[in-house]
Amino acid sequence: MFKPQEMTRTLLLGAKQDLEHTIELLHSLDIVHIIDFKAPDADQTLHLGAPTIKASGVSQHLLKVRSSAQLLQLNTENQKISQKHSEKQVQQDIALQIQDMEQNIQSLMEAKTRLEEHFRKLDERIRQLEPFASMDIPLEDYQGYGHLLVFTGYVRDLKKLTDTLPTLTPDYELFTSGAEDQMIGLFIVKHHGEDAHKLLNDCGFTEVKLPEGTGLPKQFIEKWTEQKKELSEKLLQTTKDILECRKRYAEFIFASEEYLTIEVQKAEAPVLFGTTEHSFLIDCWIPTQQLPHVTETIEKELNGALYIQQVTSTHDDEPPTLLKNPKPVRRFEYLLELYSLPNYRDIDPSFLLSFIFPLFFGLMIGDIGYGILLILFGVLFMKLFKESEGFTNIGWYIIIAGIFSSIFGLFLFGDMFGLPFMLTHAAEGEAAYSWSSLLGIHIPIPSIIHKMESLGMTQLLVISIIAGSLHLGLGLLIGFFVERKHNKKHAITKIGLLMVLIALALLIFVMADWTIGQWIKPLRGTAVEPLLWGTLIPLVKSGISLGGLIVPYITLVFGILGILIIMVVAGGFGLVEVLEITSHLMSYTRLAAICVAKAAMAFAFNMIGLGLILSGNILIGILGVILLIFMQLMVFALGALSSGIQAVRLHYVEFFMKFYKGEGLRFNPFGYKRKYTSTE
Repeated sequence: MFKPQEMTRTLLLGAKQDLEHTIELLHSLDIVHIIDFKAPDADQTLHLGAPTIKASGVSQHLLKVRSSAQLLQLNTENQKISQKHSEKQVQQDIALQIQDMEQNIQSLMEAKTRLEEHFRKLDERIRQLEPFASMDIPLEDYQGYGHLLVFTGYVRDLKKLTDTLPTLTPDYELFTSGAEDQMIGLFIVKHHGEDAHKLLNDCGFTEVKLPEGTGLPKQFIEKWTEQKKELSEKLLQTTKDILECRKRYAEFIFASEEYLTIEVQKAEAPVLFGTTEHSFLIDCWIPTQQLPHVTETIEKELNGALYIQQVTSTHDDEPPTLLKNPKPVRRFEYLLELYSLPNYRDIDPSFLLSFIFPLFFGLMIGDIGYGILLILFGVLFMKLFKESEGFTNIGWYIIIAGIFSSIFGLFLFGDMFGLPFMLTHAAEGEAAYSWSSLLGIHIPIPSIIHKMESLGMTQLLVISIIAGSLHLGLGLLIGFFVERKHNKKHAITKIGLLMVLIALALLIFVMADWTIGQWIKPLRGTAVEPLLWGTLIPLVKSGISLGGLIVPYITLVFGILGILIIMVVAGGFGLVEVLEITSHLMSYTRLAAICVAKAAMAFAFNMIGLGLILSGNILIGILGVILLIFMQLMVFALGALSSGIQAVRLHYVEFFMKFYKGEGLRFNPFGYKRKYTSTE
């Protein structure tokens, strides 16, 4: 669970006559990761294989099917069909239907394109003529003059134009549309053309080019509008035909695209192999656990015709990564892979991520009301995006985070939607409302930590430091075990950093002694009291006073010893890592910061909303309900978003940097996950 599946490098050697049978067998096993063959420089007999004879024909069929799917706007990845199609039936259908299907779809799409283009041209012509329609002048009357200039277009200041034109010349004629857009047609003698052009510019003239043709614009518009109507009907019918065609061919396209993809995959597989004139060589990785099954199947199906040899893996080899986790943990592999796929020799932190991520998320939300909303939202998210694996996984994260948030809200913070279930003496000055007071019943769920009190904030900071110390310490320990076989200096440095981390944590715990003392107070009178109060607590608390601050001896010992180890192993530059581990530990205080910030927002909004609701005025009360719901949803959205981002960040930046390398090669078995076809 904490390591990827063990891989065994294997060589498969066989005769060319068994090549296709071997490909079919390996494809059906769907467990063999084939390595691209690279011929040794000194070996002139081995060379890359070539696709099989049927590769070209199958590829052409696949292109036709995908082209048809694209024309019909079919997504072949996430569609459902009534039942899986037999591979033999699909093969027969492809031979009979693919040509007719392609021709039908292309003819319909071409007809639609022609109709749309004709429609667009008519629409453009109508738009060109519309400005001239209201002036009721034949198009031929605007042109063909030897002594006249014609200006057509829009003017902003028609009054100025009509007042000024007579002062230029009486030899003109002005036509206007009479509409608000003030379209004009000005006919004026040529030798006044320059003055007219200047005047038009002063009046805000915008030229509209005259379309070609003869006759009244209004008649053309009526004629073309009628043609557009006919085209619309034809276009509608063509669209219906395309939809009918889409419905008729959809399942065939899904099944044939999958079948042809598989056939192309098989036909092109030899380009990954090494070949000679009479034989072939396959270099591959097989999960060690599956190796006996693969070997037994190959020997049984090929009657021992294929030679199988296991190869001893070297450190220079790069085996592919295949993670192995229980189903609930497997969903968190997606969150891990967003960062980077684990290297084959890496530790797989999926299990740790599956527990600690929602724990941090839930602590930052820490409210049973928002927790229930998270659960409901996560369920809805999974149902809405059930076809997408990534979004389904995110919905699962939200559900688990909601469960943890509800647990913290119920047993630690004792609140729901920012309101405590009951008011204690310590909380009365901070909150005027509680669920007990609002509902008129006593709800015996106390708040162990009050987020809005200074004591509660301090307690949350201490919890954050504890969480950070454990999280970072775990990362450093894992880093030590990962590095001890590869780089002993790095491994020893991890131990030095762990000592520095312990020193920092102990110093902070002593500073918050009175807070921690309250948590362990119930242990007094038990069997552990002599050990805690008699030995451990005095040992941790004894130290040197520096300006009123007690620096425990144990902190000095761990801190100095850790720094010495780091300097001896990594030199002075290693002190940078000391500063880094300190900043990373402080970074975990964001757990407390977001928890308190969300609680403060909810508290403020509750005071506003409940104040309006309980004002005694019905209209103001209704407004208060609406406002309170909106504000609570805003707190929920902001709190969930920030908590999710920060919980991920604490893993990606602080935790993974201590041991995780990533950059793994994904295990990609030679095979195909069928959705639409079956081999039966």
